[in-house]
Amino acid sequence: MIMDNLDNARHDHQKNKSDIVNLVKQMFAFDKWGNEEYRKALQELVKKDDDLVKEVTRIIKERNNSYE
Repeated sequence: MIMDNLDNARHDHQKNKSDIVNLVKQMFAFDKWGNEEYRKALQELVKKDDDLVKEVTRIIKERNNSYE
């Protein structure tokens, strides 16, 4: 169960990182760097990524505590 949650959280984190990279590429390709709409979308993805990293960390700590 914990491994499934960890795998899912890691997958979500990897996908979100890819979404961030793709958005930044779009911003440069369409000369939208500094555009408010793109900036907000990027901030939301970065916040989501931060939350996903916290979730992965929490699951790993939980897993390590279950082995003690």
